[in-house]
Amino acid sequence: MLYSKLKTVYNTVKYLRVTQILHQIKYRVFAPKTLQQYRAKKDVALSYIPCFTITPTIETCWDGKACFKFLNISVSFDKEIDWNFQKHGKLWNYNLQYGNYMLQSSISNERKAEIVKSQYAWLTDGRLPLEPYPASLRAINVIRWISQSQYQDSEVLQYLYADLSFLTTRLEYHLLGNHLLENAFALMMGGAFFGNDTWLKIALKTLEVELTEQVLSDGAHFELSPMYHQIIFFRILELIDWYSKWEGKEQEFEDWLKWKASMMRVWLKNITFKNGDIPHFNDSTKEVAYPSPWLISYARHLEIPTNNISLGESGYRRIDLGEYECRIDFAQLGPSYQPGHAHADALSFIVYYKATPLFVEQGTSTYQIGEIRTRERSTAAHNTVVVNQQNQSNVWGGFRVAERAKTEILVDGEYCFSAQHDGYRKLNIIHRRTFEFERNAIKIIDELCGNDKFTKEFHLHIHPSIRTKKTDNSHVELSNGITISFEHSLKIQMEPYEMSNGYNSYKIGNKLIVSFINKLTTNILMEN
Repeated sequence: MLYSKLKTVYNTVKYLRVTQILHQIKYRVFAPKTLQQYRAKKDVALSYIPCFTITPTIETCWDGKACFKFLNISVSFDKEIDWNFQKHGKLWNYNLQYGNYMLQSSISNERKAEIVKSQYAWLTDGRLPLEPYPASLRAINVIRWISQSQYQDSEVLQYLYADLSFLTTRLEYHLLGNHLLENAFALMMGGAFFGNDTWLKIALKTLEVELTEQVLSDGAHFELSPMYHQIIFFRILELIDWYSKWEGKEQEFEDWLKWKASMMRVWLKNITFKNGDIPHFNDSTKEVAYPSPWLISYARHLEIPTNNISLGESGYRRIDLGEYECRIDFAQLGPSYQPGHAHADALSFIVYYKATPLFVEQGTSTYQIGEIRTRERSTAAHNTVVVNQQNQSNVWGGFRVAERAKTEILVDGEYCFSAQHDGYRKLNIIHRRTFEFERNAIKIIDELCGNDKFTKEFHLHIHPSIRTKKTDNSHVELSNGITISFEHSLKIQMEPYEMSNGYNSYKIGNKLIVSFINKLTTNILMEN
C-alpha cells in the first residue's frame, strides 16, 4: 500500500516544473503574514479609476445583511459573518471572499464598505488566512465597485493596497495556469489604480509570458476546460475595456491583447452549441462563468476582430450536420504540469439534437475531495470506454493526476474523425475510436486491440429529459425519436446516474453500459 501511494505521488510530481516545486516548498515553509504587515506606512492615493463600458449582470448572492448564497448553497450568519466558514468546502469560502456581491446595485455603498472592512479586519488579525487567489478576485471586485460607484473610503483604500502588496509576495508560481493569470490581472488593475509601476511591470511581464503559453494556436485556453476558457476570456476583455482608455497604456500591448482575445473569441464560438451552452468537458458546469453569447457580444462591443481559425491544437473537434451538433474530445489532459481541472475522458463526446442536449456527461458539481469528485472525474462518468473498471488516467486527490493517457489523432477529416489513446497500456490495450457522420446518422466504431480477457464497457449518458427504452440486447429507443443500435454487443445495461446541474445540484438520468469484447459499432439514427 505504501509503495503504491509513493508511486502515485512520484508519477504526479515528476511532471511539475522546477519553479512549482521550489515555490511549493517556499510557501509551505514560510506562511503568509497577516494583512497588517503589508499596510502602507502612510496614506495611499488613487492614480486612476478604471472606466468600464459594460458592467456584467451580477447574480444576487447577498441579501445585504447576513445571508449569502454561493454554489446553490445558502448560509445565514446569526451575529458576525464568519469569513473563514469552511462547512461547505474551500470553494464556497472562496466565493465568500471574492466579493462579487460588491457589484450588486441594490445594496448601499455604506453597507458594502462595512462588509469589506469586516473581511479585511479578519485578514488583518489573522482569523482569515491570506491566500493569493481570493485576494486577486477580491481586489478586482473592490476596484470595480469604486469605479462603478465613485465611492471612496480611505480605510478601504489602505486595506486594498495591503491586499495587493501581499499578492506581489505570493504569486501562484506553485500552481501556474489560470491562478497566475488572475494574480496578474489583479496587479495590472491595481497598479494602474494606485500608480504603482512595480506592480505594473510584474503584471505586464507575467501576462505576456503566460498568455503566450496559455492561449493555444486555435484560441483555446490550455487547461482545456470550456468554463475556464470563458473565465479567462472575460478577464482579457475586462482588461482591454479599461486599459484602452488609460493614458499610461502601451499601444503595442493593447493590440497584442486584442489579438489574443480574437483567438479566444473564435475558439469559444467554435466550441459553443447553437443554444449558447458549452460542452461540459473537464471541470465545466453552468452558472459559474459568463455565458458564451454575452462574452461574444462584449467582444463585439470592444471591436475585437474575428477570424476563421478552426479547432486544432486543443484536440477538440466539432461537427454540425442536419439537426445535430457533436463536440468530440480528442484532447490531451491539458498542460502536463497543471492538469488539476482534467478528467479521465479521452475520446469522449457530447451531442445536442434540435438545439437541446442529447448525450451528455456527468459534469462537475463539486471541488470537495471525496466520492462525488472522484466519480465525476472518472472515465465511467464520460461517454467513452472503460476497461476492467479502471480509469484511463489516474485521477486522484481532487486535482491530481498520476499516470496519464496520451491521445493521438489519426484521421482528421470533414465528416470522419479517428483517434486513439494509450491509457490502458498497462493492460496491453490501445483504444481506437472512429466517428463517421451523416446528415441523419452517427456511427462510432470502438476497437480495443491487444488483450481480450478484460471487460470492456461503453458508457453512454442520456440527458435526464429524455426517456429511454431498451427493446432488446442490441437496440435502444429514445423518447425524442432517436434509435441506437449496437453491433457486436454482449449486453446492454441501463443504470441511473446523477448529472451535474451546477454546483451541488443534480438531475437524475439514465446511462447505457454496453459490454463487448474487442470491437463495438454504435449506430445513432436520427428522425428523417
